[in-house]
Amino acid sequence: MKYEIEHNALLLQVMAHDLLAPLTATKWQAELLNKENIAPAKRISYLQGIADSTALGITLTKHAHVAGQVLVGSYAKQDEQVLLPKLIREATHALRLQYERHGLDIIVDAADESKERVLDRELVSLMIWCLAKFFLTCTPANATVTVRGVQGEDETGAPLYTLIMSAPNVPEPDTLVRLFTSVEARDPYDQTYVFVKLIHAIAPMLGATAVATTPSNLLALELTFGAPTE
Repeated sequence: MKYEIEHNALLLQVMAHDLLAPLTATKWQAELLNKENIAPAKRISYLQGIADSTALGITLTKHAHVAGQVLVGSYAKQDEQVLLPKLIREATHALRLQYERHGLDIIVDAADESKERVLDRELVSLMIWCLAKFFLTCTPANATVTVRGVQGEDETGAPLYTLIMSAPNVPEPDTLVRLFTSVEARDPYDQTYVFVKLIHAIAPMLGATAVATTPSNLLALELTFGAPTE
């Protein structure tokens, strides 16, 4: 059954929820700093916590800004030379706080690539956030989500780079693969759907293809980038 879904409304719900955690953490740690006789080590810890929470809030706000434009078709790409594996590591590092709050771990192993690619940095970061949020909506607590970057070649020998995000023991993986492939929602309030919609919208903007698979006992999303632009 297909549903008429307002993507921006779902995105607003997601972003409001995501931003609440770092904003609350910043407020709480700022209040602790105002107390008297704080040990130097604790002061340093609180200041680092404020810095981390602020950085996460800024990243999420950027994602909301870009995602909203992508959904309404008004985003103007800003391509630049980037090392894709380095960008993958940076983007996944920003996700650790969110994963920890949901009782999940994230492991990253992105193989280096010698050539730079012409890509939009913000779009790549948003794509990785969408992939990660997809798994946050369906992965049981105390699990580990794995992020791999793998080099390969197409049938002509041109170099490819595939980002594979996967998790074990996800309930109903075949149903999720079907919904991902058909870009359908389970119900009118299915927040997973907005990430699927964004992934499929962003992939062609990055010259990439996105597929969902179920190898062994895993649910995997694979994003494959074509040969680097000369």
